[in-house]
Amino acid sequence: MDNENRDRKRFNPEGLAAHIIIDPPPPDGEIVIDGLVVDMSYSGIKIKLKEPFDHDVEEAELRISLVLPESGVPVSIHGMIKHVVNQHECGFQYADKHTEDEMDDLMFECVKLAPHPEEE
Repeated sequence: MDNENRDRKRFNPEGLAAHIIIDPPPPDGEIVIDGLVVDMSYSGIKIKLKEPFDHDVEEAELRISLVLPESGVPVSIHGMIKHVVNQHECGFQYADKHTEDEMDDLMFECVKLAPHPEEE
């Protein structure tokens, strides 16, 4: 049984597309990957990738671009790769660059897409 060690639960904002841009140090250059958000929380986000992640990147700064579902406002989240599962799913940890208010706004709008717990 998995123990959740977080203050707030993960949720799945169904159908939320994500655009990931990884900026490793030269000479590799920028890596761009698209996917769908599997789940998210206040500490990170898990994304199912449209193509396998076959890059040898252990630590790199990255940006995850989302378009908020209700307002249509584009959002850029900064973070780092936390883990890669079977090259088709990545977990990302948010960087400390975001204020609590920014995270609250993001979570508030994205949680509206999540199915009610009784529907899962």
